[in-house]
Amino acid sequence: MKYIPVIVRRLLLWSNVLLAFALILSSWLSRLHPGKFWLAGFAGLPFPFLWLGSLLFIPLWFFYRKKYWVISLVAILACIQSARATWGIHLFGGSKTATSGSFTVMTFNCSSLGLREYKDVPEFRERIYEEINKAKPDVLCMQEFYSNDHPEKVNNLDSIRLKFGFPYYFFVKSFTRWDTWHFGTVLFSRFPIVDTSRVELFGGYEAEDLLCAKLLVQKDTIRIFSAHLASYKLESSDYETVSNADNSRVRGLLGKMRRSFKLRSQQAGILRQEIDSCRLPLIVVGDFNDIPVSYTYRTVRGDLQDAFLQQGSGFGRTFSALSPTLRIDYVLPDRHFRVEDFAIYRRKGFEHFPVMARLSLSKSK
Repeated sequence: MKYIPVIVRRLLLWSNVLLAFALILSSWLSRLHPGKFWLAGFAGLPFPFLWLGSLLFIPLWFFYRKKYWVISLVAILACIQSARATWGIHLFGGSKTATSGSFTVMTFNCSSLGLREYKDVPEFRERIYEEINKAKPDVLCMQEFYSNDHPEKVNNLDSIRLKFGFPYYFFVKSFTRWDTWHFGTVLFSRFPIVDTSRVELFGGYEAEDLLCAKLLVQKDTIRIFSAHLASYKLESSDYETVSNADNSRVRGLLGKMRRSFKLRSQQAGILRQEIDSCRLPLIVVGDFNDIPVSYTYRTVRGDLQDAFLQQGSGFGRTFSALSPTLRIDYVLPDRHFRVEDFAIYRRKGFEHFPVMARLSLSKSK
């Protein structure tokens, strides 16, 4: 019996060592290009759980009066940059009073506004309209947008433009079916749109191009990029594979993820080139389909600000399925802007949650 405490401590010690090693691998392998080393694409996914697990070992070793807590401390400090990108620590949020000259930007992967197997779902669409009405953004960027020109179908483009008072819009129709069914990325604005363009992201069939627009915001010209990077294209059966740990179908699921890692990293490189060539105050928004501890996020963000990290708190979850840690939708303004507030509009039934930032231009830049 006298050996039991020793055995327990040794098991805890080796568990701590393995956990710390896994944490460091999760943080640092995710910096590698997934197209060249595909395991890097998976590396960052368990990071929040590994970081929290390592953190819990510190008080445990204090209880045992052992100095092994240094193991976790070293690992946590080695991954501090990844942790800072993962969690927001602004518990009380930003300023609730808008300053003179501030404006709001919302990004929302709207999941085709309720279209399911090419059948409209009015209840889902109305819930989306309710959230837009609640937020009242000055600029609204929507990915996976759908609108129909047929007189007997739903014209979401006109409905949103007229219903919410957006006099300006730019719709990048990435693909069209049956002449009137249009899908892509759209920007609605209360500010004049002075120039527009699109950049092909080479995502294959049904992929969305990068939306680029110049807006005249209170006498200042700014540029907005709205991106929807390659998704895993998971179906309901894939979610069941994860939740039920169905090993017979895991290989197919991993194959989908590997392909999306490679494609997304390539798209992130294209987007990075566009960011680097921009000479105007810039805001990058969209659904990147990747977490903050990822090659995609690091490549796109660069030296941009992350509005959630500036004013948000917690994990900042924006994707409702699989894990409570998935933040994959972003508002990234450059240093010309001050982030005054940030909000996530979570609502049951949404696959993605819309996120909105209130920004103002810093005249000192």
